[in-house]
Amino acid sequence: MKIDEGIVMLEVAGTVPGMFIYPTVMWDSENMVLVDVGYGGQLDALKYAFNKEGIEFNKINKVIITHQDLDHFGGLADMIEASHHPIEVLAHEEDKPYLQGDKPLVRLNANFLNSLPEDRREMIKKMAENFKKVEVNTTLVDDQKLDYAGGITVIHTPGHTPGHICMYHHPSKTLIVGDAMNITDGKLQGPRKDILSKEDYTLALKSLEKLQKFDAKNIITYHGGLYRNIKHQTIDSLIKD
Repeated sequence: MKIDEGIVMLEVAGTVPGMFIYPTVMWDSENMVLVDVGYGGQLDALKYAFNKEGIEFNKINKVIITHQDLDHFGGLADMIEASHHPIEVLAHEEDKPYLQGDKPLVRLNANFLNSLPEDRREMIKKMAENFKKVEVNTTLVDDQKLDYAGGITVIHTPGHTPGHICMYHHPSKTLIVGDAMNITDGKLQGPRKDILSKEDYTLALKSLEKLQKFDAKNIITYHGGLYRNIKHQTIDSLIKD
C-alpha cells in the first residue's frame, strides 16, 4: 500500500495461514531502505509483495531491523546471500549482540515459548534451530537522524526488547513502530502485555512517551498494518482510548 511518495507498506503472507506482517519500504534517488524482513523462508513471499507494489526488490541497499525477534529479522541472512550487491544492516546498539549471535534471543526463553500454542511453539523452535546470525554494519542510537528517503528519525523504544526502535519518516509524517504498538479491532493499542514481563511491559509503555512529539498522520504496526491518525491525536490519547 502506498502511504505517500517514497514510502510503501508491504503486506507479506505470514507463516500462519491468514496472518500477515507489514514491513515498510522507503526510498530516494540513491537508497532503498527496507524496515524488517520476516522469518527465514519468507524471501519469496517478500519478493512477491515488492512485485505487487511495483517496487524493484534488487534495489534494496539498506535494511533497518526494529528488533531481534525472528519474525522481524530471521530472513535477513537469506536476503543478503541472494543479493547481487552489498546490503548495509542497521540496528540499535542494544540489540546488535543478539542479531550477531553473541547473546541468545530474548524471545526464545521458556516462559514465552510455553505461552504459545503447541504447533506455533514447535514452529518457532525449529526456526530457532536454523537461525542464521547476521552482521550489523551500522549501530543506531536514540534521536539519530538518517538522511535517507527525505529524512528519518530513530526512536529508541526499549521494553519489547532492549534495542527495540521505532522510526519517523518526516516527509510523509509516518511512524513505523514495529512491535511497540498494535491494532486491535481497528483501534491503536500499546505493546502486548501477555508476552512481556511486568518490568518490560512498564518500560515499553514508558517508551511510548517518546512518540508524543511526532505529529504522525500514519502509524504502521508490524502485525496490524496501517492506522490512519486522521485527527492527529496524541499517542497518549490513542492508547488510553
